[in-house]
Amino acid sequence: MFRFQDAEAVLRKANSYFERFMPVLTPTGVIIGLLFASAFISLKPWVTWLFAFLTLVNGMGVSVRDFGKVIREPKPILIFILLSYITIPVLATIASSLLFKDKPEIILGFVLLYSIPTAVAACVWSGIYDGNGALSLTLLIIGTLLAPITTPLTVKFLGGSDIVIDTKGMMLSLLMMVVIPSVIGIAVNFITKGKCTEHLSPSLRPFTKLALLFVIIINTSQIASYLIDNATLDYFPPFIMALIFTIAGFGLSYMVTRLFSLTREDSVSVVFASGMRNISAAMVIAINFFPPESVIPVISGIVFQQSAAAATSHFLFGTKLKNDIKISYGKESYT
Repeated sequence: MFRFQDAEAVLRKANSYFERFMPVLTPTGVIIGLLFASAFISLKPWVTWLFAFLTLVNGMGVSVRDFGKVIREPKPILIFILLSYITIPVLATIASSLLFKDKPEIILGFVLLYSIPTAVAACVWSGIYDGNGALSLTLLIIGTLLAPITTPLTVKFLGGSDIVIDTKGMMLSLLMMVVIPSVIGIAVNFITKGKCTEHLSPSLRPFTKLALLFVIIINTSQIASYLIDNATLDYFPPFIMALIFTIAGFGLSYMVTRLFSLTREDSVSVVFASGMRNISAAMVIAINFFPPESVIPVISGIVFQQSAAAATSHFLFGTKLKNDIKISYGKESYT
């Protein structure tokens, strides 16, 4: 006879396995997307719905009280703004200018990559490492709302180039992928008086890992032909810098959050929000407004961002707090 407790236990165990192997799953997704692009390239419309599902599940773990606390204690938000809009873009520009001083197109690509808003996937990684869900969603919304202003200004100031942002399209994407799913998730939390965080949300978490894997595969498939057809040794230096700087961005963000004595959960949220970028948006801008060479740093971001997040976060945050949970007769005991 089917028992919900048994199914929940299986799903929690599956989630634990997925989280343990995230450093392997993310590069696997990139490889699958490159090798089997034709099978996934037509699934791009699904990315919006997959991200909406990710945000919905994260929203279920957030209460109205959690958001109130974030607003009353804005220090993590200010640190995120300092890192995401000033420190990391400026350092990326300096580093790329030193390494590629004869290749302004590559420099422009790096400027774009680090001027784009934070990624929806940052909320997923924050959830894996027990970050502050309300703070992660707040940073995501702030980053996306500011993007029509901050991205063009950053690119013009640091890269000396003008770009046009599809503000309407970006706001619509924000509404579909973040705002509506978050409101629904928080409403479910409110209606169930937080009970959904005990059973429903944890049971759905393994599916969020699969959703993230398919997002990586589908996004990679979109640029597979460009990457393979135009592959040369000129790709190698920008790829290496992108990998190193992505890892360094996580490390720098972590050190700053420790310097300002943020709590562990706030630190997790700020590190992922500051270190991860909405590379799909950067790709659209690069292809439409920048020289072809400027796409290379953005492509490298797609290839490395998720894998770097998996490897670096394991080193920075180590053992997760809430994943090893046993269920016995409907009650939870932490090991």
